[in-house]
Amino acid sequence: MITPMKKVTILCLDKEKEQSLEVLRDMGILHVTPLVSPTGNKLNAAKAKVLHVRKALEAIPEKTPKGVSAVTSSAPVEAVHEAVAAKKNASDEISKLQNDLNRFEAFGNLDPASIQSLEANGVFVRLYEVDASKTISAEEGAIVFPFGANINGNVYAVISRGEAPAAVQNATEIALPSISIAEMRKRLEAAASQLNSAEATLAGLAAERSAINSELDSADDEYSLQEAAGGMLLGASIAMIQGFAPAPRMAEIREAAKVHGWGVREEDPSEEDMVPTLLTHSKVAKPMQFLYDIIGIAPGYREVDVTAVFLAFFSLFFAMIVGDAFYGILFLALTIVARVKNPKSKSTGFSFMYLMSGMTIVWGVLNASYLGLTPEIAPWVAYLDLANYSACPSCLKSAMEWIRQSTNVQFFCFCIAVVHLTIAHIWNIAVKIKEKSTVALAQLGWLLSTWYMFFLAGNMVLGEKVPEVVRNFFSGPTSAPMIYVLIAGVVLLVLFSVPVSKLKEEWISIPMLALNIVNNFVDVISYIRLFAVGMSGAAIAESFSEMLSPMFGSVGGLLGAAIVLLLVHALNIALAVMGVAVHAVRLNTLEFSNGLDLQWSGFSFNPFKKRKTN
Repeated sequence: MITPMKKVTILCLDKEKEQSLEVLRDMGILHVTPLVSPTGNKLNAAKAKVLHVRKALEAIPEKTPKGVSAVTSSAPVEAVHEAVAAKKNASDEISKLQNDLNRFEAFGNLDPASIQSLEANGVFVRLYEVDASKTISAEEGAIVFPFGANINGNVYAVISRGEAPAAVQNATEIALPSISIAEMRKRLEAAASQLNSAEATLAGLAAERSAINSELDSADDEYSLQEAAGGMLLGASIAMIQGFAPAPRMAEIREAAKVHGWGVREEDPSEEDMVPTLLTHSKVAKPMQFLYDIIGIAPGYREVDVTAVFLAFFSLFFAMIVGDAFYGILFLALTIVARVKNPKSKSTGFSFMYLMSGMTIVWGVLNASYLGLTPEIAPWVAYLDLANYSACPSCLKSAMEWIRQSTNVQFFCFCIAVVHLTIAHIWNIAVKIKEKSTVALAQLGWLLSTWYMFFLAGNMVLGEKVPEVVRNFFSGPTSAPMIYVLIAGVVLLVLFSVPVSKLKEEWISIPMLALNIVNNFVDVISYIRLFAVGMSGAAIAESFSEMLSPMFGSVGGLLGAAIVLLLVHALNIALAVMGVAVHAVRLNTLEFSNGLDLQWSGFSFNPFKKRKTN
């Protein structure tokens, strides 16, 4: 459910505002909304500190690599930045020296000091670069000595006597380096050593990652404190802070106000207020918060909480798209291993994966889907098929035989669609009735239209293969009764989609109904994607298993086939996960949510509280 919120305004003395904020932060109840744009030197300094520590954290690996000695420091953040600076200086030095060597190395053991000493005795040596397509020329008496080529072209030394260097054409003079080639190589070696040392230090400082994380939490806490302080309204020695708090916890704020001498005003949020959403989940629906956090959605405060329905259908969609029992077992095993290695992590993600894995295993067992293997390819698969056992209840056996027919799976997808969308429309009808809105009758029209589209989709897509009861009800000897359902739905939509009071502003919605009714048919049809995506994964696995089955007769062939199948199934799993991310999420957040008028316009309740707990 969506927890009711109260809009809270707290007054305190200006000189006690930081102390009051610290109390509120310890309580962790108030979602702060700034009354003015937060500014100030303290806020800027706190932000700079957060960035400083975060950059240090980003510069070190997750764990100290094997073979690298751990490095500890009493000031790990500064130690990281010193190592980063040393690494940058060494890298810049290496880059400069390497560029110089690329340009001057062709001249052999070039030493600018020797050239300068020759010039003092009237012998001039100048270095030149010449494009490979050109020929250097120098005045008479000068010696042109070729030295091969560098990155820019051919290079030459021009030697002459006299009072000035010889004139040279078709060439670009190269300024002498500041140091000799031998010194360049020596410095390059030293810079490379400094770079390796800096990189080793950074790798070793991974041992301080927890300490840096703790410092980042402290910096974040200080920043959030200064941000809240900067957003307070000040005047006449009074400071005011405002935000939203869960209604069930207002008693804690009232008690704190008595102790600290605050003035508190609480009121129900207005229609104009941007109220955060706090979802209170039941134990069954709580795993869904994991998916909400991943995709970054939340229902608006004034919308409805569909978590339980979302989770129920999402788990079914997940199972149908992934489809394979062995994939489900793999997911379950990986989840268990991750849980054992991270016993202190939040349980919602693990509970979510337990449910998804379990549903996938059940669906795979019902369909006897095991890595795309069939009894013809791998006889042992027959022992995994429950339908082959006499102890299997006849009703379950019949259900398994029914669901293994592709036509039946397609029809099952349409059944899921009509049930899913019916829940949305009935829920919306209940909401509109509660609001005393005549739009509830329009939602009834959408419900009738959805059922018509269900029968229409079945007949259009499956034709004679659709179950007879559906076929007869849609276009049987009773003069196609469903057409009257559609007519009734359209009449309700035309009359009640737009309230009379808004007809002048929203009249365009009525002619748009024709397009929306077509979209309603598309919504029902779109659930066939569960069949298409799930079937494609099964087909890929089965095709490769069949192609490689001739290799199963020898040890070498079996090993080669196993490697290929491992790659195929890894790709198949990746595609299945992508399919879940695209299709299973879409059917809930688009088709279902449209039927419910759910915009997912909310943002999560984020109370002002400390990140650092010790």
